[in-house]
Amino acid sequence: PRRLVNCGLSVSLARPRFTPLSSEMVNYINKVNTTWKAGHNFHNVDYSYVKRLCGTLLKGPKLPVMVQYAGDLNLPKNFDSRQQWPDCPTLQEVRDQGSCGSCWAFGAAEAISDRVCIHSNAKVNVEISSEDLLSCCESCGMGCNGGYPSAAWDFWTHEGLVSGGLYDSHIGCRPYTIPPCEHHVNGSRPSCSGEGGDTPHL
Repeated sequence: PRRLVNCGLSVSLARPRFTPLSSEMVNYINKVNTTWKAGHNFHNVDYSYVKRLCGTLLKGPKLPVMVQYAGDLNLPKNFDSRQQWPDCPTLQEVRDQGSCGSCWAFGAAEAISDRVCIHSNAKVNVEISSEDLLSCCESCGMGCNGGYPSAAWDFWTHEGLVSGGLYDSHIGCRPYTIPPCEHHVNGSRPSCSGEGGDTPHL
């Protein structure tokens, strides 16, 4: 047993450390032969900007852990929620947070939208507003500078959220106000340079 522990420890210590977003990191990931292919994103953008977009703050409140026994559950080899619930359009939607570290608000608003539709058997289709969550929930964190997904869920549970679609969609009460941008490809939209990512205010 001691030999196995030491062996495992030496393997974990031998894992190379790379500069984030470097060619060495991309090449290493692709050589490990994972189920996905790494690539170079965020060309000509300072790493501090990329870190800002990863807006989930990790040391905050946690959601309760649900423990359920699933030992006798037969799981399918493949599962696609878009096919399972085709009448829930939010399951197919990809939102763009623009130059704002609002992934915590987007993730919560998207999941809430999906769960409302699934739970109602597609009788209620609503896009929950990321904008409303981002700008109204003061206990959720720091807006475009990061937030706590668990606090976002608590806010929705106790205060509620209005509807609101994508930028310039005119859907719902509070559509998103930060324009989309090209995060890592050349396209028709402006590049995500870090401009225009201030937390919206009421």
